[in-house]
Amino acid sequence: MASGAPNRAVKIVVTPGSGSGAARQVARRLSRLLGRRHWPSDVETFHDLESLRQWAATCPAEFTHLVCIGGDATQSAAATAAIRCHAAFVPVPAGFGNIFASVFGYPARADAVIELLERGERRRVDVGAAGDELFLSHRSYGLLEHIQEVAERGRRQPKNRMLRYLWYWGVGRRFLFNARLAGFQVDIDGAPVVDDAVLVTVANVETYRGFLSLTPSASPIDGMFDVFVIPRVGKLRLAWRLLSLLLRTRGRWNGVRIYRGRSVTVTTPRRRETLKTRRRVLPLLVPPGAIEALRARTLDDDAPVETPAERVS
Repeated sequence: MASGAPNRAVKIVVTPGSGSGAARQVARRLSRLLGRRHWPSDVETFHDLESLRQWAATCPAEFTHLVCIGGDATQSAAATAAIRCHAAFVPVPAGFGNIFASVFGYPARADAVIELLERGERRRVDVGAAGDELFLSHRSYGLLEHIQEVAERGRRQPKNRMLRYLWYWGVGRRFLFNARLAGFQVDIDGAPVVDDAVLVTVANVETYRGFLSLTPSASPIDGMFDVFVIPRVGKLRLAWRLLSLLLRTRGRWNGVRIYRGRSVTVTTPRRRETLKTRRRVLPLLVPPGAIEALRARTLDDDAPVETPAERVS
């Protein structure tokens, strides 16, 4: 992409709280660098995810590239706009997890984002949908969902990455031993697979990559979800299974299940939710070679993966 090319406009969206305030700084620097290259650009700031979702669902198609600076929740909320407007989507990691961005190796520095805008490859990838709400990374039910909700409430968590890991584990320990574990029913592509699970994660990409890998073979280019499930066990055994996955011990996949499918229905004590893959709908601007590297990655061969649709066909 040549500098100053015609008919090119960049929209930068940012949630200021992402990355403990670093997202806003990256947005400002990126806007200045784009101006030096004579790329039309403007920055939109959203103070909560709901306002970002409303904008993404209604914004006019006045941009060719959408740069979203924030964490996984921010990226998922903004992706709707890129799909609607057929704009090349560029997720810039600025949150804590950044699971989706890490899969493709997206840079966090403004100057590296400029290089990506000039040399990136436009490829279409999968997203997950829960009704009208999209998610790029994963959706969890049970213990992990509650840990994230409690740990991130009021943005009280530490800024340091290692301290934040310890913070999450502390919240998880308190929740695990003080709360009752709810049960979930899981159906995949119309087939019931588990009727009393204590933890469910439906993943479009490798979940908690580099930390607690629950779905090592999940991919945003295969049109399928990977679904990690722990059937009903006691609290101590649940804690041990998660710790084994964290430490990557031998036999860590014993007692857990991973399924693969295009449609997943999770029935919780309060609601029934169906998640579906939307294949190749997000026009993503990826670093050169990122898709090929994703296809060629080495997977954990010990992880058990079952496809219920094949079992019943």
